[in-house]
Amino acid sequence: MSSNEERREAAKRKLEERLERERQEKRRRKIIIASVSTVVVVAIVATATTLIVKKILDDREAARWTACSYEDQPNRFDELPAEVPPEVPADQRAQAQTYLDEMRAGESKQRTAPKPDDRQLKEGTANLVLDTNQGAIPVTLHRQGAPCNTAAVISLAENDFYDNTPCHRLTNSESLKVLQCGDPTGTGAGGPGWSSPDELPTDLAPAGEADPMSGTAPVTYPRGTVAIANSNNPQMAQSNTGSSQFFLVIQDSQLAPNYTVVGNVDPDGLAVLDKISENGLTPGPNGNAEDGRPAQPVDITSATVESETQD
Repeated sequence: MSSNEERREAAKRKLEERLERERQEKRRRKIIIASVSTVVVVAIVATATTLIVKKILDDREAARWTACSYEDQPNRFDELPAEVPPEVPADQRAQAQTYLDEMRAGESKQRTAPKPDDRQLKEGTANLVLDTNQGAIPVTLHRQGAPCNTAAVISLAENDFYDNTPCHRLTNSESLKVLQCGDPTGTGAGGPGWSSPDELPTDLAPAGEADPMSGTAPVTYPRGTVAIANSNNPQMAQSNTGSSQFFLVIQDSQLAPNYTVVGNVDPDGLAVLDKISENGLTPGPNGNAEDGRPAQPVDITSATVESETQD
């Protein structure tokens, strides 16, 4: 082979080698680009999936909680007059003085408790036991429907607010049979220094015609119901006044649907309520034979939250 042919053959091989290297390089670049693109896509999908899952979980978690507004309340004993006002009629002054004396006697027993957290679970139950000198009254509290007020009762029990307090009122009329507790002063005017928002029931059975003045029809609070007492006055736009006081329904009772339901007395507790009711009552200052203090004192020695569930 001549020198020219050798040179041409050598040049041809170099060209083919260079073209092959270029093809290989292009192929590597395509593979790298494809790999990087795949990684980027996977990363984007993973990030998007994480964000979507996080939002779903956050939404589910948020749905389990509610905001509660617990408002500071003044001490009602500060509003008491030093003596019976002169405008009270003569035939009512003795009754007014008795009431004032009872209020003053209870004032020294007033106590406070910290507010519950302003974020509370909407679901779940708690087992509360009211140990009394008349026997134990176990209660199942239900957050659903009244999470703020149920949380308030739990918080008060955990802070020993109910320990060594009287059940100061027993009502024993044909349409209303309840035992009221939760006021350390035993006067009906005591509380922890704050109030809970109204969470009024909407599922209680109607029990009669609407009141022509308020336009509200009574409903039946079933036997065993635990509801929050309050001093709401719709005519004066007064609401959200429930706090520590609660009442236990001894027999089906008819009331306006103005009282937040937080739970139910367990069967063993109903027997204790029946005994308390059968012991009768001592009429209060107004002389009403169907409304007064239990004839046999009822004292809560301790209130214990034994267990909780979060549905």
